[in-house]
Amino acid sequence: MRYTIILLISVLSLSFFSSCTEDEDAYVGRGLIINEFLASNDACCTDQSGDYDDWVELFNDSSEPIDIGGMYFTDTPDDDNPYLIHSNEPSTTTIPAGGYLIIWCDDDQEQGVLHVSKKLKAKGESVILINSDGITVVDSITYESQTTDISMGRNIDNMSEWIFYNNPTPGAANI
Repeated sequence: MRYTIILLISVLSLSFFSSCTEDEDAYVGRGLIINEFLASNDACCTDQSGDYDDWVELFNDSSEPIDIGGMYFTDTPDDDNPYLIHSNEPSTTTIPAGGYLIIWCDDDQEQGVLHVSKKLKAKGESVILINSDGITVVDSITYESQTTDISMGRNIDNMSEWIFYNNPTPGAANI
């Protein structure tokens, strides 16, 4: 009887601790996630042309590189015309394992394959990455009004929670 009680307590303890970390671990090893974005960039971060454009940071939370070439990006749910990220530059569109990639939301496609035609609205909307099948949502977030030069990103202590960052970190871990 004593061993049965000890076994029961051990199983319940393991179940409790597993359920406590389940939400936080939901994004670990998930693959490609939207990690941070800035919908109103006046003085924070510039693209390679020196422009202060809105941006979305993707994070590859897997052990393999992921090429976003051929995927779609949009700021509108049920968009009939999401932006196709060109697949002709895999050296630019491939995110290494554990790496970050910035998509510039500026409608300046002449500046490169990572510059998309969808601009983010500071008053709020969505950020949606769609798989190359054009249907499957890889990751998305719908956000409320944003403050200029303050980004929104995943909380490093709870990846399912989105928080504001006074010091945006495009291309690096949120701090």
